Amino acid sequence: MYEFKGFTQKANTALNIAIESAEQMGHTYIGTEHILLGLIKEGSGVAAEALSQAGLTADALENKIKESVGTAMPVSLSANDFTPRSKRVMQNAVMIASRLGKNYVGTEHLLISLMQETDSYAYSFLSELGVRRRQIQTVIQRISTSSAATSQKPLKRARSTL
Repeated sequence: MYEFKGFTQKANTALNIAIESAEQMGHTYIGTEHILLGLIKEGSGVAAEALSQAGLTADALENKIKESVGTAMPVSLSANDFTPRSKRVMQNAVMIASRLGKNYVGTEHLLISLMQETDSYAYSFLSELGVRRRQIQTVIQRISTSSAATSQKPLKRARSTL
């Protein structure tokens, strides 16, 4: 399992699920669609809750990815296989968290960053599956003000793989 410095355990889990999902589908890269899938499959973070409340399911997204991108034999990937756009999503998530006064990057920051990449697979798949940007923003705002967001803690002594 890879550790991403400054990211919460849930965000780290989501990014590792993204890697595993890309591997399982036989993709030779980790794209925004895989990060989105990792966020929903993680299941307990702010992003998973927001996506779920907006009507997205992991199965629907996974089927959409397979239908659009295809599948092949499983492969072995590493954190070096994130696409430049996916790396930008992670870097922007760090800036978003910082602007919001957070000393960690949570799943919600990754999701907000993904939603800003309007020409990405993740964004277009969300649109095709009926999930709207405003919907996600509203849910994240509501969840972030609850105690769920304050219980996330950053990982300490993690090494960066970006």
